Amino acid sequence: MKSLIFIVIVRTLVLASCDEQNPYLEALRDKPWKSVHRYVEVRPGAFLFYWFYYADGTTNGAEQKPLIIWIQGGPGNTATGIGNFCEIGPLTMDMKPRNHTWIRGRNVLLVDHPVGTGFSYALNKSLYVKSDRDAARDLLRAIKAFLKIHKEFRKTPTYIIGQSYGGKLSARLGFYLHLAIKNKHLKMNLKGIGIGSGWIDTKESSIQQPRYLYDMGLIDIKTYNKAMDIAKNISYLISIRQHAKAAEYDNLMFQTFINDTSTDVNLENINKFSNYWALNDLSLKVNLYVKPTLAVNQSINWNYISYSAYYGLKNDFVLPGTKFLETLLNRTKLRIVVFNGNLDAVTPLSAATNWVHNLKWYGAKKFMESTRKPIRGRRNGFYKSYDNFSFWAVFGSGHWVPEDNPTAMEQILEYLTSA
Repeated sequence: MKSLIFIVIVRTLVLASCDEQNPYLEALRDKPWKSVHRYVEVRPGAFLFYWFYYADGTTNGAEQKPLIIWIQGGPGNTATGIGNFCEIGPLTMDMKPRNHTWIRGRNVLLVDHPVGTGFSYALNKSLYVKSDRDAARDLLRAIKAFLKIHKEFRKTPTYIIGQSYGGKLSARLGFYLHLAIKNKHLKMNLKGIGIGSGWIDTKESSIQQPRYLYDMGLIDIKTYNKAMDIAKNISYLISIRQHAKAAEYDNLMFQTFINDTSTDVNLENINKFSNYWALNDLSLKVNLYVKPTLAVNQSINWNYISYSAYYGLKNDFVLPGTKFLETLLNRTKLRIVVFNGNLDAVTPLSAATNWVHNLKWYGAKKFMESTRKPIRGRRNGFYKSYDNFSFWAVFGSGHWVPEDNPTAMEQILEYLTSA
């Protein structure tokens, strides 16, 4: 598989000579986190970009530490932006050190996907993916290429963690990786899957969204009744596999919430103001300060979201991902963790609680009967487990659990990577 690297020596040297004007380079001067970044041609003319951080910022002994492959949601949200600067990378959106970065003690691979997202691109927009199947296959090719280039990580305990729509793709990707490893088409030590704020059971999430917002006093009863009618239509259309039409109703429901003049709510975390202004500011910073230092296609105008990639997957947007998760539970020994915040209105905790207890797998009954345990710390939530499956209800967190409650997230990571 061919890889392309864009050399940007001139612009990098210019910035390096005046790095006091570049907060990104100033932060790296204090702690030069070792990383590599490059393109992988996953299909002729279609290029995914990955950014790989070595554990603790050094190559020394990195292969002996866990490798986490982060799958961002959206679809069309960029891992090199939201995952990197908003949640788990070494620097925040303000280009300041993140105290709870996942890079401490762990290798992290961020992939901009689907094609057309972040620094990833295609020579022709007809190459954008139009199904979850194709999106997961591109990710499979990117991971194969990564392990072909970085052979030292083939035996490293590796974990896939996906957020939101990335959680749905992670279940499918985990199945594809399992088959590739089983059929000896891939040398990889895959040990577990993490799904955070997962857009997995789209029917359940759609039903719970208006109920959650109404119970929290964030929408009026008139809006609630209208949204519930829409949710019932979504549920019915999913049941008869009219996914494209169901996605249109999903857009209508979110517009219904937005049009409710009684509140200005951040659906990703009801206790916080909207983060869109900060994300737009991040786009400016990445283009101005970060992009010139990377081996990327410099003609790309980086944005934290690709609407082209988002609308490319509109026909599969509400396609459930439960069957792949059930297959992993029944056919593999992978450790699987599901976690969700209680302030999340996009994938409400009540929805996640319902669908994890409705999964069809051999341990379903004993999982249902298992006792919840408190998450480390004070009032951080609860988790329950049976065999290789666990579910974590995280308090004080919205859609971005790693950033909203890093204490709970650290215990989840420790639990997952102990497999």
